[in-house]
Amino acid sequence: MGITRRNLLAGAAGLAAVPMIGRAQAQPIKLVFSHHLPTTHIGHAAAERFADRIAKGTNGQVTVDVKPASQLFNLRTSAEAIQLGTLDLAWTDLGTLANWQPQFGFISMPFLFNDFEHVKRVMYGAIGQQVVKDARDTLNVEILSLGASGFRVFLAKRAIHTADDAKGMKLRVPEIPTWVEMARALGTNPSPIPAGEMYTALQTGVVDGVELPADYIVTSKLFEVANNATKTHHIFTEVSMMASARKMATLPANVQKLIRDTAADEVQNLMWAVNIKEQESAWTELAKRVKADANPDVPSFRSKMAPVYDSFAKRGGAKGKAWVEACQAAAKA
Repeated sequence: MGITRRNLLAGAAGLAAVPMIGRAQAQPIKLVFSHHLPTTHIGHAAAERFADRIAKGTNGQVTVDVKPASQLFNLRTSAEAIQLGTLDLAWTDLGTLANWQPQFGFISMPFLFNDFEHVKRVMYGAIGQQVVKDARDTLNVEILSLGASGFRVFLAKRAIHTADDAKGMKLRVPEIPTWVEMARALGTNPSPIPAGEMYTALQTGVVDGVELPADYIVTSKLFEVANNATKTHHIFTEVSMMASARKMATLPANVQKLIRDTAADEVQNLMWAVNIKEQESAWTELAKRVKADANPDVPSFRSKMAPVYDSFAKRGGAKGKAWVEACQAAAKA
């Protein structure tokens, strides 16, 4: 039987018990967890289960109010709110943090990662540790756990087999420097519209295509308004559970530990196990609904990426450049 959102939520009973925190030691605490993902996405299920585990682990002292689908903040504004301390928790990513500290954009470099195992070696090794420390030191953001969304594919109103096929297309990309530069390097016209507006933008012709993980395309039903998918796997999308470092510092030490331990378990164990299967099944499902190209001319895309790497080396500085080189070295580990 496949792993579904219901399976994910129901699986809490099989987890190792989380130490309980007594009621008597503190006043009730309410935290807000905002994210941009649709409620059908595995990330929302994980957020809900995280909230449930925190409530149970504190005997109800700490509650987490999950606000999905950009109800409160979108991808970029949630990252900004975390920094300002006006939001407690969010699913966001390093690429978005790069709007304020460019070195974090290393994670989004096109064709940097070969597969999920390569990603794991980077995220949970020395590089990941450096990144977590740097986010806290430079942005007051506590990365509770780095995590994976998926490798990105193209969905467009026309077939894209080679890089030249994308030329002139109006392409929706996130408001992240590297994404915008990649789009320009391919000769497209980048449009950084919010995630919640993608369906309408495709439907009305504001954009001709998007590039996203396959599961997001399926859960958002974007295949209804564009009928060509291309499995380029051009960029790995990291999605991480982050918190306001300011807010975390105000919480009792035992609550901080519970939050960190629960986040790590949700993201590094449960999310990974489910996510890889979800990505594979999502592409299969997408291929049933649109014209799918599983073997595009990837070298033609890669050949156009040199300007993106050159630009990042200048923008990301010595730190960003070193992280890119370390990722490339990790491919051979």
